[in-house]
Amino acid sequence: MRAGPPPAALALEALTNLRGQGARSLLALLGIVIGAAAIVALTNLGHVAQAETLKRFEQMGVDMLVLRGIPAGEGPVRLDRETIERLPASDPDVIEATPLAVGRDGVRPLNRRQAAEEDAMIVAVTPAIFQVAGLGIARGRALGPFDACVPVAVAGSVVARDLTAGQAHLEPGERLSLAGYVFTLVGVLEPAPLEALSPVDYDRSILIPLSCARRALAAGDPTVALVRLQPEADPDRTGPRLAAALGNATATVTVRSAREMIAAMKRQTGLIARLLAGIGGISLVVGGIGVLNVMLMSVMERRREIGLRAALGATPADIRSLFAIEAAILSLGGGMLGAALGMSVTVLFSFLSGWDYAAAWWIPMLGPAVAVLVGGAFGLYPAFAAARVDPIEALRAE
Repeated sequence: MRAGPPPAALALEALTNLRGQGARSLLALLGIVIGAAAIVALTNLGHVAQAETLKRFEQMGVDMLVLRGIPAGEGPVRLDRETIERLPASDPDVIEATPLAVGRDGVRPLNRRQAAEEDAMIVAVTPAIFQVAGLGIARGRALGPFDACVPVAVAGSVVARDLTAGQAHLEPGERLSLAGYVFTLVGVLEPAPLEALSPVDYDRSILIPLSCARRALAAGDPTVALVRLQPEADPDRTGPRLAAALGNATATVTVRSAREMIAAMKRQTGLIARLLAGIGGISLVVGGIGVLNVMLMSVMERRREIGLRAALGATPADIRSLFAIEAAILSLGGGMLGAALGMSVTVLFSFLSGWDYAAAWWIPMLGPAVAVLVGGAFGLYPAFAAARVDPIEALRAE
């Protein structure tokens, strides 16, 4: 049985033929490049978006529950502080729990002449909040057990800047006017990006001790509880149990779970990623049609060459392989260039958006793989058409 030309020889000849077609090959290559770049870039953007979603829970962790009191009547919410703080001892699924009381009021620094009063979120907390919420101290100190009913406060990073009306940022030791009382600033928080689950924007908040929260808040009793669960705990079962334990005549308690929110966000970003990949796939199909057009034109223009090859002993399989390899080279080259372009677009988009760049190992290979699949599929018909050319009729053609 006669062996056909070696694959390396066919590939070299196919590359020579593509170069000979000049601008036509470049236009087909450009279509593949754009299609592969679109599918790589859009798929990777979906991956980066998922990574950014998970980052929003890094500070508090994925095992957190937020239990928020909703008024059951006309009066304010009054969750029981002792019940919340006893949860780690009374419920085996709970590691940490801390109560919060949240409100708003005007705050003004007393040591600054031109400083105006600013509306800020007032959060009454226990010392456990700094560990549970992952809050760091940039200057000064955190609230401690000895601050139980002392008029001291810790300011968020943005509040410490905005309250000074363009002057130097607030520093520990300065005095603040808050709800008619004078509080001494003892610390300033490190920047704490607002997370999806967090009930408080700590950057724009003033933290005061919970024990004497009535000085600054109308009710002063906890309205929110932050609870960290054991890693193996099921939030779908533990959450309702804790809500029932904290509910009372003044409030019904709602539960938000970090794991539930992560799952919902993953589903949403996954759907968007698949939609974007589909759009990129459409672009790649358009590029595949360009390959089909180039190869069909090549078959029509090279009929005499095909007839001569057949007359000299080339089999239909040899001719089919030559044209199929031309389509594969065009598709693979475009796919590799498109993958590089798509990854570059993702890096640029991440930089401009302030996101951390992330890429799964399989995404760069997606462009060449899909391009070869699509381009090869569109190149099969011209390859088979070339193999079916009648050599006698081809040699007669002018």
